[in-house]
Amino acid sequence: MADPDLQKAYEKHLLAAKALPASEVLPYRLDPDLALVNITTGMKVIYDHQAVIPAHLPQISLASLLALPELALATKYAALAAEQETPSESHVQAKLSLARDLRGKLLSVAKGLAENGIVPQAEVDAIAAGRGLRDRAEDCVSLASLFRKHAAAISGKQPITDAQINETAEVGSWLVANLRPADAPPRPSTGPTEAVEIRNRFATLLVRAHARLQVVAHYFHEEDWEERTPALGSRRIKRQSGDTRESTTATPTQTT
Repeated sequence: MADPDLQKAYEKHLLAAKALPASEVLPYRLDPDLALVNITTGMKVIYDHQAVIPAHLPQISLASLLALPELALATKYAALAAEQETPSESHVQAKLSLARDLRGKLLSVAKGLAENGIVPQAEVDAIAAGRGLRDRAEDCVSLASLFRKHAAAISGKQPITDAQINETAEVGSWLVANLRPADAPPRPSTGPTEAVEIRNRFATLLVRAHARLQVVAHYFHEEDWEERTPALGSRRIKRQSGDTRESTTATPTQTT
């Protein structure tokens, strides 16, 4: 695959994904990043034997096997698109971690500015007073607003850049929009969105194509085919001795 462009790969395989009968679409249990790594590992079998695959396994399309890395990229793109509508827990946690770091930086500087009478102490105290994840998000929005409001007064007197202020505002706004209070009623179940449905279809195509890859590996390497073409969810895990071994258990990351 010469051009590792996620969107181009997605567009190329979109019709095939949409053409899948609804009854054949599998639940989504895929980590697209792990899948891409494991497919890259498995492709060596195809490259090593592509000259003889058509003769030995004529029922399997060589072109579809060679397109596997591209299909994995397309699935990654579809997963990213779905995540924008229904952010995964790991995505939310990453945003919360970023918000914590940015809040800490901006609040520390804001406190110093307030102590020197450059910005109002009361405004900084109000931001620092709250606790909790949602408050962290709101603090990011408030801190960005504070720095923008007093931009003229603090110019040249503090190290926070405009880019950091903008990033703080963005992550805070995203979290305010996506965090739900613990006692909030559950969202009504309306079924998967179009983006989630498309992601599930791409993942189904990938699972099927990977199964064909493993058939090829088993044909040419009966003794160690699982090592040559690891499962889509395989990951390296460390033993206590420091050695590594491969876990071939696919851990579901999300089911919709």
